[in-house]
Amino acid sequence: MSTRRKLAWAGSILVLGAAVTFFLVRDPLNRPGSHQVEVYALDDAISGETQDPPGFLGRTLGMCDADTFYAEDGDKKLCLVLNGPLGTVQASRKNGQVTVAAADVPKLRQLAAGDTETTTLVLMTDGPAALIPVAGLTDGHPASAAALG
Repeated sequence: MSTRRKLAWAGSILVLGAAVTFFLVRDPLNRPGSHQVEVYALDDAISGETQDPPGFLGRTLGMCDADTFYAEDGDKKLCLVLNGPLGTVQASRKNGQVTVAAADVPKLRQLAAGDTETTTLVLMTDGPAALIPVAGLTDGHPASAAALG
């Protein structure tokens, strides 16, 4: 094999490795530890389930359309319309659960109180990471929810 062909193969492998690494680590919650995430309010009136998930490009980009985020919650395919960002909190992901530490729960309650219609908060990293029901927030206890796909 010529040197030129070897360099082309090596370059291709490097580019492929960089692309895989980018997609695996662009979401900080895929790495160990606690990370800063943005908090948004879910607009319940116009968000909901969809029977037809977006095409390949929409799923890759995490969008149903220009202003609606796509997420999967178990078997449910969701199109989420968000208001915000409202602020940031620290969160971690382990065993399919996203957890906000008890110290940040009062901040979540305060962020939700800005709009009396907010019933669900959405934690965002590279896309929707978790849906946190406001009614389930209790001071002194961590807030946990299933991680969205």
